[in-house]
Amino acid sequence: MRPSPGRSDDVVGDQPVRYAHGWYQLAFERDLSEPLTPLRFAGRALMAVRSEGAGPFRLFDAVCPHRGAHLAYGGRLITDAVVCPFHGHRVGLGGAGHDGFCVREYGCLVQGGGVFVRLSDQAEPDFAKGLQDLGAGHTFVPGFEMTAETTMEVVIENGFDSAHFRSVHGLMSIPGLVADTGPFGELVAEGCFDIPWGGGSGGASPLKVRYHGHAFSPGIFIAEMDGDPPFQYRIMTTATPGDRPGVCTIRLTLILPNAADGRPPAEPFASDLMDRSREGLELDRAIWNRLDPHHKASFVGADQAAIAFGDFCRRFRNDVG
Repeated sequence: MRPSPGRSDDVVGDQPVRYAHGWYQLAFERDLSEPLTPLRFAGRALMAVRSEGAGPFRLFDAVCPHRGAHLAYGGRLITDAVVCPFHGHRVGLGGAGHDGFCVREYGCLVQGGGVFVRLSDQAEPDFAKGLQDLGAGHTFVPGFEMTAETTMEVVIENGFDSAHFRSVHGLMSIPGLVADTGPFGELVAEGCFDIPWGGGSGGASPLKVRYHGHAFSPGIFIAEMDGDPPFQYRIMTTATPGDRPGVCTIRLTLILPNAADGRPPAEPFASDLMDRSREGLELDRAIWNRLDPHHKASFVGADQAAIAFGDFCRRFRNDVG
């Protein structure tokens, strides 16, 4: 009997699992309009910094080293420092400021309408290169966010859970996903979807669609659908842990192929796919919100890809005693 990622092993002893490595989405770019924007990751206070509302974003710890004030609430940005709203100390951004205080900087990627943080300098998987390559010739359509009463790993594991595609989403067969390492160091699941199509007196017939799923961390997943139109698109689903264990924020972005002449996809198609994507996540969330977080899974043969995802997640953890 083996624990499922993010469920029975979400807590070790009395402590929730912590992640030290990997890329995670903190926000949509549209949510960041101020010079200092407070952000959160698993109870950790962070902030996005953007000088004079222009230029690239940078991400930092948001807790003042002096007395613990949150720098993004009432703080004032001055060049390479933030003036703390509590005592007025200048806190350096990535290096010691005038008063000897500084906050740590994290790797930041703003692409496809999303704002992503890298929690360490660990090199693989190469999410930045993967997102660039998977997005080539496509238009990113930032979508929606929702919360779920589950862990981020359960959300992302969905892309590796062969059997649920039939029972929850109505595929005509179990796709039999096979997991392997992808070209960017990510975990890839490959399979074939038999999607019910058509109808009439003869009933629906299966439309075969090739499926590739890419997990770049325990919180980022990109699904590729490669079939006859309209089943040619990519969807990025991300999940970020909340301030208490067992709660996460889910964000979804469409990655849609441009027309042959380079024009972006038609808006009605994007709108319809966004609605269908939300409906699919709502079906999943109805299950996730009622999972027993203490249950120890008993995997079966069809769960090999999900087991591989659990092993993949362990690469990103802190050591937890």
